[in-house]
Amino acid sequence: MSRRGDNIRKRADGRWEGRYRKERDSSGRIKYASVYGKTYKEVKNKLALVIACNDSNLIKKNRAIKFSDVLEIWIENNRIRQKGATTNRYRNLIDTHITPQLGHYDVKDITSSIINTFLAQKLESGRIDGKGGLSNSYVKSMMLIIKSALKFASDEEMCSPLKSPIFKPNDEKHELSILNHDEQKKLEEHLLTDTNETKIGILLSLHAGLRIGEVCALMWKDIDFVNRIIHVRHTISRIRVSKQENGAISKLIIDSPKTRTSKRDIPLSKFLLNILQSEKTVAKSEYVVSNTANFVSPRTYEY
Repeated sequence: MSRRGDNIRKRADGRWEGRYRKERDSSGRIKYASVYGKTYKEVKNKLALVIACNDSNLIKKNRAIKFSDVLEIWIENNRIRQKGATTNRYRNLIDTHITPQLGHYDVKDITSSIINTFLAQKLESGRIDGKGGLSNSYVKSMMLIIKSALKFASDEEMCSPLKSPIFKPNDEKHELSILNHDEQKKLEEHLLTDTNETKIGILLSLHAGLRIGEVCALMWKDIDFVNRIIHVRHTISRIRVSKQENGAISKLIIDSPKTRTSKRDIPLSKFLLNILQSEKTVAKSEYVVSNTANFVSPRTYEY
């Protein structure tokens, strides 16, 4: 069995195992226990958490646990209940913004004042390119991560709960720009002239309310022409990967919609039915808005 690290090894069944000292028996002999995971990193984080939480003298010894370590353990523990795209977004926020500025703190030393100062700075001048501040919603996501990670640490007795509230950025309200009847008619006339995959996708958004990721993931088999129903079951998501041959750290995948209500059946109007039936006869792909074997990236399609 291959080994990696002093107390971590890869088992014959493919899982990683981390061993730690649990207690001593009545004769003074050390008793060991194990944690398991699919990756070395997952086991390493679990091991750090178990060792910290099973040390009964943790607080008395004033043992330092860095906030960066707490964030790593928190995100791994939450991976099971989060979609890949959500974990990827949280990971990006942690690696790009939170850990570089807050990761060096001992978790027990972090205060509401430190966090609020950090969030205010991100709103004012938090862009990586130095060209101003980040949006309220972006900073709010950071606030939720920090708050949840600190609650996790408090529940595991790594630190005490915060004594005062964390600053919450206000929700930004944007007025939606909606097409009027004449504008919609003009757009439709253009889309129905020399129809192609791109124009079909815009018509799907216009008449069926599909999001761009759902449009790109929609396959011809998702359309029930007999019962006139569009089955929305997938979307395109970007997830983080540890390594790829081309050096990329993320990739696009076909994923399930973010919420249960996003999986839905949409009635197919006669107008859209006729257009889709005609387009299917000349389709070159199993994806509705693609002319190749693969789906179109939402970013590419947006351009």
